[in-house]
Amino acid sequence: MENNVVNRLTVRRKEIKLRIIVYVVSIILALISLYPFFLMLADFTGFQFDKPARVLKILPQRWNQLVKFFTSRTITGFINSVIVSVSSTLLNVYFSALTAHAITSYNWKLKKVFSNFVVALMMIPTVVATGGFINLAYKFDLINKLSLLILPSIATPISVVFMRLYLETTLSKALLDSARIDGAGEFRIFNQIVLPIMKPAIATQAIFAFVSSWNETFRPMVLLLDQKKYTLPLSLLMNLAMGETTIPIFVTSIPPIIVFLLLSKQLVEGVQLGSVKL
Repeated sequence: MENNVVNRLTVRRKEIKLRIIVYVVSIILALISLYPFFLMLADFTGFQFDKPARVLKILPQRWNQLVKFFTSRTITGFINSVIVSVSSTLLNVYFSALTAHAITSYNWKLKKVFSNFVVALMMIPTVVATGGFINLAYKFDLINKLSLLILPSIATPISVVFMRLYLETTLSKALLDSARIDGAGEFRIFNQIVLPIMKPAIATQAIFAFVSSWNETFRPMVLLLDQKKYTLPLSLLMNLAMGETTIPIFVTSIPPIIVFLLLSKQLVEGVQLGSVKL
């Protein structure tokens, strides 16, 4: 009896030590991750520990700079980036989910070959694929079009693979069969049954797709020659060349943060769902 009590106390102490280590490491990693944001906010507000009142003088100046920033030619780049990023993200998650659904839910010839082919596409360097796309764009005289930055985002291999793996563990084929018996069409099944089930996976890929599209510089720099078509990264490069750093960095960071905050609830629910199933 005494040995059991001692063993339980020993196990309990080890659990407490492990939790302390996990909490300490998590706090350190969180501080490291948040440190760049703190520097950005400190630079934007002019905050200094020895002169906290300096913020009251700097903020009105920053506000005037923000107004000037959004009334300059950069606002065109901001609008173009919003159009490109939102459109490419929506197309990416929808058609990637549709492709993953087709691979997971149906039995058809060459299904395994197609699935392996999608995985193989992930191994191709992005620069190689982008180079061929740029050659085609110039060959058919399709430059200076925002659609060239949107269409390649449809059903990217990494998104398809991620969503396929998620569907394989969460989707019940019996649910699809019952919907078909009730007379639901295939697109209705996908839009009203499969998509809601995939919310956590869609939220995850939407964040990655938006951030990737929002920060992309290479393709816009090569394909967009008209300044009116420039996306925000290209416009900011011009601002940085003129010595403006604080406002561009602050403005560029805000949309990805907003997208993450909007989709974070779905991410948390997905993690909780996975932990319960495990």
